[in-house]
Amino acid sequence: MDNKSFNLNKKRILLIGATGVLGATYAKALKEEGCRLVIFDHPETNINDFSKELGVKGIELDLLSESNVVKAIEEAFSILGGFDGVINNAAATGELMLKKGNAFSPFEDYPLELWMHSMNVNLTGTFLICREAGKYMKSHGGSIINISSTYGFLAPDHRIYKNQKFKSMPSYSASKAGVIGLTKWLSTWWAEDNIRVNSVSPGGVFNDHDDEFVSAYSKRTPMNRMANREELIGMILFLLSDLSSYCTGQNYIVDGGYSVW
Repeated sequence: MDNKSFNLNKKRILLIGATGVLGATYAKALKEEGCRLVIFDHPETNINDFSKELGVKGIELDLLSESNVVKAIEEAFSILGGFDGVINNAAATGELMLKKGNAFSPFEDYPLELWMHSMNVNLTGTFLICREAGKYMKSHGGSIINISSTYGFLAPDHRIYKNQKFKSMPSYSASKAGVIGLTKWLSTWWAEDNIRVNSVSPGGVFNDHDDEFVSAYSKRTPMNRMANREELIGMILFLLSDLSSYCTGQNYIVDGGYSVW
């Protein structure tokens, strides 16, 4: 049996959506593992300052622009000379969607514009990154990780959002379900090219939520708590490493058992 390695040193990794709660956590962990890293995020984020702080190349990326995606991936290729791994972590979160309108409208009144924006960022953006990065990866293989959510395969319990300023969005669930479907499709399309494609579905990650929400969410979870952001790192590192060389087409759930009940 081959002696597979967890060593990620000098692996060439692209991280899309690098400045958010989980994205920044992934970026720091990958840098610590010695990866050759290029990070991307929207021009309105602190991508340039964060990349300088981390000591890696940062590229501004608008996932709503096909030409911008093509150009950004080309630039990353010119820097790294190839890609061993890609993490599609960008998402239209509730906080960002509120800048576009009433992101938490009742479904019966949900704006089509907001639905389309979420679908375009979460699903079409993932499609574009996979398409462009995959062109370069076909010659040598690698690992693509698409970030979905428990709400991509499981309906939210709307009761836990009672009295909260935020809600679960229908477009988020639908787009994240699409990410899982796209992942499975690509895993068979690229299997012979040794490109492994998997998705990771995190459960709720604590991000300064109020006590009422934390309590309501925790009661739905066998481990009786929300995730800490660092607890998602292990699955990402595993799927990028050679230890996961026989893993493809799977949706890896990291939710403290939330989806078991």
